[in-house]
Amino acid sequence: MPKTIISDISCFIILSNIGELDLLQKIYGRVLTTIEVADEFGEPLPDWVEIKGAADKYTKQILELQ
Repeated sequence: MPKTIISDISCFIILSNIGELDLLQKIYGRVLTTIEVADEFGEPLPDWVEIKGAADKYTKQILELQ
C-alpha cells in the first residue's frame, strides 16, 4: 500500500463530517494536497497533511480532469 497519497476535497469533507479525518494518516501515512483544495476545505488541515502548489501546470490539468 502506498505511503503517500494526493487527496482531493471530497476525502477531506467526507471524513471530517464523520469525525474520521485521521484515517487518511493511519492508512497512508503521508498525505499531499494542493493549495486550492486546502483553501476550499475552509478549515485548518492537520499537520500531517502537506500542502504543495503544483509545479507542473500540465500535470495539474491532467489530474483535474480525472
